[in-house]
Amino acid sequence: MSFSRRQFLYNAGLMTAAAAFSQELFAGTKGGKPFGLQLYTLRDVIGGDTKAVLRQVASFGYSFVEGYEGEKGLFWGMTNKEYKAYLDQLGLQMVSSHFDMYKDLEKKAAQAGEIGMKYLICPWLGPQKTLDDFKKAADAFNKAGEVCKKNGLKFAYHNHGYSFTLQDGQYPQDVMMNNTDPNLVDFEMDIYWVVTAGQDPNTWLSQEKVMHL
Repeated sequence: MSFSRRQFLYNAGLMTAAAAFSQELFAGTKGGKPFGLQLYTLRDVIGGDTKAVLRQVASFGYSFVEGYEGEKGLFWGMTNKEYKAYLDQLGLQMVSSHFDMYKDLEKKAAQAGEIGMKYLICPWLGPQKTLDDFKKAADAFNKAGEVCKKNGLKFAYHNHGYSFTLQDGQYPQDVMMNNTDPNLVDFEMDIYWVVTAGQDPNTWLSQEKVMHL
């Protein structure tokens, strides 16, 4: 692994499957420890009565959530400001969200920035035929990062197992991290998929690879 200039954003506690937030963001939560939830884990129920589900999430003591773009959009049928106002009532903060970067990027980045979100995250790229394809993806990430930066937030990529599997003698994760601008693009480690690919998360998190917001 050759990308010592880059770091991973991670949390191996309550958000094991999608390690998404830094200790700094969660300062002041229970015991000073991270206490957040990725809403994708509730995908089977949140599409029904979204407000009721969010209300229950807050009642369990969560303070931070990472959203995702479902059939009702990033804000579940509400405007970005309506969504933020409802979360504020519940004492919740949506720090980040998975989203479709290939559709209405400018609009989504503007809406996310307007309500103080910190990240928009591409949750899936898919296996690529060649390492050059991953380099092209890195170029697309850089462009998305420029749009996000213009709107006061950052762009990140959420890994799956394929990027931690050797391809032509290289890890696609290395290729993407080495070909993206660290000022524009971050990487959200999904520890489950790293382990599934036979890799040690601690190895990837060492050598200054711990990315903080």
